[in-house]
Amino acid sequence: MITYEVKLKKIGEMTTLPDSQRLFGFLMNFSKKYCTEDEISSFVKGVREQKQKCMISNIVPSGYYPTPKEYIMQKLQKRLEKNQKEIQRLEKEQINSKKESEKIIQELIEKKNQENEDKTNKKKGKKLNKTDEKEKLEKEKNEFNKIAISIDDLSAKHIHETLKSMDFVAQNQFKELLDIGKKKEIIKVKELKEFKYIKKTKTFIQKFRLESQMKELPGMPNVAYSLPILSFKNKSEEIQKEFSFFVRVEKKSCISKALKELKRSFDGHEIPCFLGGKASAGYNEYGIYDIEELEESKNEKQEVVNVSYLNLGVLLPNFDNIQVEDSVLEIHTSDRKPFEIENEVSKVISFITAGSIITVKNDTVDPYQIGKSIDNSKYNPLYNKNTIIFGNSYLVKLEAHNET
Repeated sequence: MITYEVKLKKIGEMTTLPDSQRLFGFLMNFSKKYCTEDEISSFVKGVREQKQKCMISNIVPSGYYPTPKEYIMQKLQKRLEKNQKEIQRLEKEQINSKKESEKIIQELIEKKNQENEDKTNKKKGKKLNKTDEKEKLEKEKNEFNKIAISIDDLSAKHIHETLKSMDFVAQNQFKELLDIGKKKEIIKVKELKEFKYIKKTKTFIQKFRLESQMKELPGMPNVAYSLPILSFKNKSEEIQKEFSFFVRVEKKSCISKALKELKRSFDGHEIPCFLGGKASAGYNEYGIYDIEELEESKNEKQEVVNVSYLNLGVLLPNFDNIQVEDSVLEIHTSDRKPFEIENEVSKVISFITAGSIITVKNDTVDPYQIGKSIDNSKYNPLYNKNTIIFGNSYLVKLEAHNET
């Protein structure tokens, strides 16, 4: 087996983040330059029958992994319980501070009334000094605001919102993020914000389709639609332009042969490619600028209990090999039925999405056996019999971690 990291730079705008299924199709189409049709058909059949090993990730920002948000929130529960106790203590301080402020305000009112009474009675009493009370009031106000900020920093809602914005976390900080639930003390929002992360944002632009020109029927009204535009920014609001995807295949496979040839063809220039719709309008264009062969882990066969993996792609699960109760799985259900197909044909399929944590039933399970690829004719008989729905996404093995 060999693992590649294919590095790309985005050109123009992105309407989608290419997933492992799209990339499998791209790589197979690219392989036609270096492999015969029979070799490609044999390879695809081997992937479906699990005789050929091939694992592909979604495209991710270079140097980052998708954040396992649900997993992190589960592991933070004990720390959040301590947060709640601390919040209750701070709220009591707030109440005391509020009472003290009200007391000071009442004293100021009484002094003001005293001054007014003296003026009404035309007395020349000495002017009352209210400076001390005002300073005390300002101090109590600052203390109240300080406590309010501390409560916000401990709030489970704000911690969840912060984690939700961390769509990708730096690879070199990934283990530290997974272990964040092991600490004994309270957790604060600013602790999460110390991590390097990427946030995905989606905006929409208005577009029009010229029906009268497309159908050559003058007078037809234009059709308005919205086009999603994705952007990826780090916490400094800098736009991420470099992306990667991972491929793990057998060394003599068609994909490996194609990637090796592509690597040899670099001459200082990026190789353009389109990975998504709206290519004719200049969207979803990338430039491949490097292909790196990654070293295989020397500890891959080491016996470890409760082996877990981070999913980086679109995975069709093989539940015979997954310890579901010890995994944190995020499921996406896709409607595969085109409008031409009759109702009795299967039309939906569920995938495990990127960022899920998958625990295998025993340490002898090959990571390739966690997912599977299936025949597409069951979902769309319009395709030829050799087409498959690719579901063997790329998995990153996590270090064993015990619960505390």
